[in-house]
Amino acid sequence: MEAKKFRPIILAGGSGKRLWPLSTHEKPKQFISLFGDLSLFDLTLQRVNNHDLFEKPIVVTSEKYIEFVEDSLSKTGLKVESVFLEPESKNTFTAITLPVLAAIERKEHERYMVMPSDHYIAYNKSFYEACSNVQNQFKKKALTLFGVKPTNPSIEYGYISMNPSSNNLKTVNSFIEKPDLENAKLLIKQPDTLWNSGIFCFEGNWLGQSIESRFPSMHSIMMEILSSKNLEKMYFFPSEKEFSKLENISFDKAFVESNENNYVANLDAGWTDLGSWHSLIKLQKNPEHGLTLYGDGDYPRTEKPWGYFEVLLETEFSKVKILSINPNQMISMQMHRYRSETWYITQGKATVTLGDQIIDLFPGESISINANEKHRVQNFGDEVVEILEIQTGSYFGEDDIIRFEDIYGRKDFH
Repeated sequence: MEAKKFRPIILAGGSGKRLWPLSTHEKPKQFISLFGDLSLFDLTLQRVNNHDLFEKPIVVTSEKYIEFVEDSLSKTGLKVESVFLEPESKNTFTAITLPVLAAIERKEHERYMVMPSDHYIAYNKSFYEACSNVQNQFKKKALTLFGVKPTNPSIEYGYISMNPSSNNLKTVNSFIEKPDLENAKLLIKQPDTLWNSGIFCFEGNWLGQSIESRFPSMHSIMMEILSSKNLEKMYFFPSEKEFSKLENISFDKAFVESNENNYVANLDAGWTDLGSWHSLIKLQKNPEHGLTLYGDGDYPRTEKPWGYFEVLLETEFSKVKILSINPNQMISMQMHRYRSETWYITQGKATVTLGDQIIDLFPGESISINANEKHRVQNFGDEVVEILEIQTGSYFGEDDIIRFEDIYGRKDFH
């Protein structure tokens, strides 16, 4: 008997706050053309265009993003089953369960795979192999999640602890919240611990019955929303009044973590959720991925005695720069009148002075510097320190610097 295909549920809502100011509420990161003229949403649509594995997908997004979705559908030529247009964000529990309940009304026996559209997967062939493994060993009354073997002690991801076995699908022992750096270092030493990719699959009927029994009030509201609409239409606009009654809660918190039957499959396909500037800059450094975050020569590199800086993005209200500090060098002790800064460490060990504090920061960590706060970064290590600097305020000129100490004898700017 041929294994059933998956019906993808592509999540394309969310505001992409962690990548501000590149990603905004008006245009979150999944719709930004980061790979030439292709966005992460475009790449997700292309990825599910595999007729051996997938049925036509269901897209879940916000009403205000309908033009972006239509542009991508036109660009990729992919046909979708339906598009759910949420009048407001109610988190992932509603974004997943409402479309599944609607789809059950149309086609009772289907399998679903939930995938965020703002993740990057470098190797589609490896992704398909992982999906095929799950397809052939599908667990009917369970969730099967995709986990990724950690490559570094990341504080950006949740972790899955699994029970050791020789099976391709292993049972989940526990879920671990995003850790601090010390715990992340311990976690990656554990042989049976994976990053949680946020991609998972299940049988629709099983989920529908589970929602009805475990969340009867939410299920009742959802069925009321569905009863008043024509489910055969491509675009589904839920009633604002009824939709507002739904609880704002994540699917992970409400369902996954308390579910008794969870399995995990290994996903070795170059996955990253691009959820931070740190992960974005890391991907930018590897030319094979084709990330075009900013064009060469758009902003010339400005050489400094301590290294250089390069502007990545500038708007009326913000400015984003890369600071590269050479070994055994430092910027001046300084402060700014008209701007605040947030520093994200992307490479090396940065020793930051902030007021009377001296703090060592490592890749993935960050620090906020208010206007009129004295600050400096020093590099005492053997490798270059790289910092992504996001400035916010009313003025971003290089002359907004008050310098207190400088080992290079400068009294001019920076």
